Amino acid sequence: TVLLKLVGGRSVSLGLDAVIALCVACGTGGYLLRGALRPAVPAAVKGGGVDAVGEPSAAAKAKSPPPQDAPAPRPTVPSRRDLMQRSANRGKALSLKSQESLDLIQGSLRSTRRSALHINDKAAAPGDSGGPGPPAADEEKTAYPVVETRTLERFPDGAPLGSHLNMFSAPPASNFRVRGPDYLADRRKVPSADYPFDLRGCDLFLTDDPPTDIGRHPSLLAGRLRDVPTMIVSFRLPWGVFLSYYAIPDRFLPFLRRGAGHGDPSVPLPSTADMTPGERTLCDFLLADGDERNEVLKIVPVAVEAPWIVKRVVNGSPALVGKKMPIEYIYGPPDGDRAEYFEIDLDIVSSAAARNILAVVRSYTKELTIDLGFVVQANRPEDLPETMCVGVRIHGIDPLTAELLPEFDRGDEVPGLTEQEGDED
Repeated sequence: TVLLKLVGGRSVSLGLDAVIALCVACGTGGYLLRGALRPAVPAAVKGGGVDAVGEPSAAAKAKSPPPQDAPAPRPTVPSRRDLMQRSANRGKALSLKSQESLDLIQGSLRSTRRSALHINDKAAAPGDSGGPGPPAADEEKTAYPVVETRTLERFPDGAPLGSHLNMFSAPPASNFRVRGPDYLADRRKVPSADYPFDLRGCDLFLTDDPPTDIGRHPSLLAGRLRDVPTMIVSFRLPWGVFLSYYAIPDRFLPFLRRGAGHGDPSVPLPSTADMTPGERTLCDFLLADGDERNEVLKIVPVAVEAPWIVKRVVNGSPALVGKKMPIEYIYGPPDGDRAEYFEIDLDIVSSAAARNILAVVRSYTKELTIDLGFVVQANRPEDLPETMCVGVRIHGIDPLTAELLPEFDRGDEVPGLTEQEGDED
């Protein structure tokens, strides 16, 4: 009745029970209609082995051959490019973690500096009105004392490589290959003779502002830097500074002083006749100016123990470091009982090539044993064979364990009162 009224276009008001009944009726009718339209399936298709529900019959299953195992997929061997990409991705992740930690340490350093300045302002003597008093006519400069810093320790003799971290040692000079006596003719390299300058020690400091002329710092090498004439090699990094120190023998000091313009130029220099070709070349280097030094100073890095991706980058090939990054050569003259120093500042931050190498190496510093040496390039037959000037082996450096660089005066002079000035009123 309801359907007839709807077909005739008449309006019909239905209750909830009538609507439910109508839905049930429509669903039942649709189900019956679907069953009537489905084609009949025979109980078993002769010879086909299919039962009424479309599954293979038992006889068909018995006749069918057993399924053969699918061939196992061939293992894929990652290509060299894939391995390099994976290693680079791993190194990038480690670099991000290390950089976050270094950023946190440097942020703490900046916060400490601001707090110290704030405390100094508060500690100023108040005036009559309760505010800070007027500055004294002759203010005394702040004297920065020697701070007992923890320098890197020397690697134990005979210990296996990789057994200790944050240490240094002096590698045999023969580990470096240099230009041989007939290199200009045969291009052959030979193991180097012994270093003229002996390794004294190393320091690693964290700072967000690596200084130049760090040899003025009173706390280097635990305050013992200027006990003897010393050459400093300073690597100014994005997050700190790595320093290595080498004793300068007395026979080279006249050449160093003359090259720095220190002393009486009328006094003749000592003879170099009894020196080796490598030592004579080093004397010429000390006498030269900055541009001439940049033309011949070479760095030789050798990865002794490292992941293969690092060895591909740090493979013992020498490089004229003065053509790769800015270098400053600084001479600190003797001062009383404090010996002179000769500093070579390498600005890693300004070199794109050095930053790229550092980005690869930084992720593996704790796994890395690396030799770093410097040699003066010989371009004349009489200057051959070459001799490595200095060398250092770095054992598994972890920057996160380094100390913060203690504060020091960065002006032209190290502040402080002499005994005579201290006695004056």
